[in-house]
Amino acid sequence: MHKRKQGSVNGSVSAPSTGVHTLGLDIGYGVTKAVTDGTEIAFPSVAGHARDIRFGRDDLTNRFPGEWVEDEEGQWFIGDLALNQLPTGELLRLRGRTANETTMGNAFRVRLAKVAIGKLFGSGINRGDVVHLRLATGLPVDHMRDAAEMKASLFGQHVIRTDHADFIANVTEVMVMPQPLGTVYANMLTPTGEINVYHTFMRTGVCDVGTYTVDVALDDDGQFVDAESGSVESGVYTAQERIADMLERDYREKIPHKLVDQVLRTGIFTALGKPIDYRKEVEDALQPLRSATLNLLSEKWQRGTTVEVIYLSGGGAELVYEEVYQAYPQTKLVPQAQMANARGYLFYAHFVQRG
Repeated sequence: MHKRKQGSVNGSVSAPSTGVHTLGLDIGYGVTKAVTDGTEIAFPSVAGHARDIRFGRDDLTNRFPGEWVEDEEGQWFIGDLALNQLPTGELLRLRGRTANETTMGNAFRVRLAKVAIGKLFGSGINRGDVVHLRLATGLPVDHMRDAAEMKASLFGQHVIRTDHADFIANVTEVMVMPQPLGTVYANMLTPTGEINVYHTFMRTGVCDVGTYTVDVALDDDGQFVDAESGSVESGVYTAQERIADMLERDYREKIPHKLVDQVLRTGIFTALGKPIDYRKEVEDALQPLRSATLNLLSEKWQRGTTVEVIYLSGGGAELVYEEVYQAYPQTKLVPQAQMANARGYLFYAHFVQRG
């Protein structure tokens, strides 16, 4: 692609005039994000085998719509429903590379994709109806050799069967790109896939701080520069694990992941109804993530002299922003940083469609 130099909502989406929907799908290791024209959703990338709910099933399915899914391997709780109803030992997460990416990692991704599609398109669709989709997604930069297998897993027909949906998704086109390029396209393109004339930078960098990887990518006038792009197996989990271990040590019990992440974001833990200040400990826990991010940036871009702008995105963007900005003052924190890649995938899919 060449350029000229110059909110989360669950709900159904009305069909475009072509009868084919376009979807930007970011299946992150921490959170799955999906964007169509005018609709965005996000849910944790976590799953577990479903349990029999002895009381309040209807309330649960209303609170966590579309997160009870059935496939060839049985029934599953996904996302917030899984976190709410399953013990930690039964939770499965998408994490880095697996021993067999085709049968394990991609099977997990397809399951998460089915939930996202069901959430977005399930309302008002009759049982057995077919919904046609074009899909754009991404992989960590250093995992792009797995793109062909991922594309094959997502392409074709999928039965979407959840507590709120029962239809067939026919994926007619799949685009897979290096994950952080979504953030580049979210700024380089408009929502309709046109060139954004207000984006005047020629050498655009992006640093995507995710749950289990930190990725950087460089775009030079519309061209992906492989040698100056890459990944490191680090991420927000390094801080989460340190905080979880610390809280378990202090209170002699395992603390739910949701509360651990809350401590990471706020520095406060509520114990026995009283707020406890953990801000210093959180700062210490964040040091490995911040160091890994700066080391990757230095490895790929040295001092960043020729990089005109660095977009900082991903769920961990705010946690490293001050340190990255001090080292690279051209850094810009992307608004709604966690959704940036999914939004850019959608814009890019529209760009391709425009020809």
